[in-house]
Amino acid sequence: MDETALLIFTLCLQAAIGSMIFITLGKQLYKDKQFKVSALISACLSVVGVLASFVHLGQPFSALNSLSNLGSSWLSKEALLAGIFMGITVLYAWVQYYRPESQGLNTVLRWAGSVLGLVTIFSMVKVYTMASVPVWDGTNTFVDFYATAIALGALIFLVSSFKELNEANQRLFPFIVLATVVIQVAAAVPYAFSLGLNGMAAQASAEVLSEMGVVIALKWLLILGGAGLLLWPAIQKAGATGAKSASGIIYVAAAILLIGEIIGRYVFYASMITSHIGLT
Repeated sequence: MDETALLIFTLCLQAAIGSMIFITLGKQLYKDKQFKVSALISACLSVVGVLASFVHLGQPFSALNSLSNLGSSWLSKEALLAGIFMGITVLYAWVQYYRPESQGLNTVLRWAGSVLGLVTIFSMVKVYTMASVPVWDGTNTFVDFYATAIALGALIFLVSSFKELNEANQRLFPFIVLATVVIQVAAAVPYAFSLGLNGMAAQASAEVLSEMGVVIALKWLLILGGAGLLLWPAIQKAGATGAKSASGIIYVAAAILLIGEIIGRYVFYASMITSHIGLT
């Protein structure tokens, strides 16, 4: 598969967007917390994602060309929105570390990043659903991209801010992750089966997915297993799991779930069979 740069771009940017959303939610719950580590991770992921998109374009100046058709091209809109989102996350992280007293600017950047992030994911989805690739052309891509952002965002926020959260919210965020990945499964499985009922390209995609059955099974095993393991400290009785033990389990669960999401995005690109023109 030669879409590694796109895999990095989509996963990193969606994770950064999800992280920013949960930082915004966290600030609503904890007025006195900064969540600096989460902000820094969001900024770094957005930078890595945008740089990966440059690699995919072949040369940095091609990025400027990708902005030349904003009126009719979702690819141009995606490039512009991703760049603006990256700028907001970097500025927000800088403000968190060096101007934490600027509460007004903090709030504006946080909410702007969250709202723009959701719009950016929409533009990413439109790029793929309009690409004449049957396996991408459906509501499953919407669900998958948004669910990935929410699951990874909640995961990043939980891991990076675990000690800043009270016990109730330490239990809440694992349930959010699990609920989100269950929605992913509920959307993906019936959609995969429905491909065989459509045209030749869709049937070919279904055949590719069938041949990758073991990989897909591993993907869901890791994603659901990681989300389930994430719940373990949350369902224990108070005091039954020490802080160090709980954080260790969360780190392991996060790694397992992340590997599953990476495999899932690999499958997303590996199943690409176009009906006539391909990605534009």
